[in-house]
Amino acid sequence: MLSIEVLYKGSILIPLAAFDDGLYASMLIVGKSDGVQRASGVLGHFTNSDAARKFAVEYGMAEIDHRCLPYPEMA
Repeated sequence: MLSIEVLYKGSILIPLAAFDDGLYASMLIVGKSDGVQRASGVLGHFTNSDAARKFAVEYGMAEIDHRCLPYPEMA
């Protein structure tokens, strides 16, 4: 499982994609400047790992901005 880190408004977003029964489960770790990290549950399932990680980043950015959270399209 390859992960990247995205710095966004002082938080570090680490999107994850885990292979799960033929699809990729999207998850997110959010790190704050004080060192505290929080992990999401599964945010949705996607047909490829890039789409799963992209959705996790979009979800994290929306959460930080207090916008409506995106809803994953059906895989």
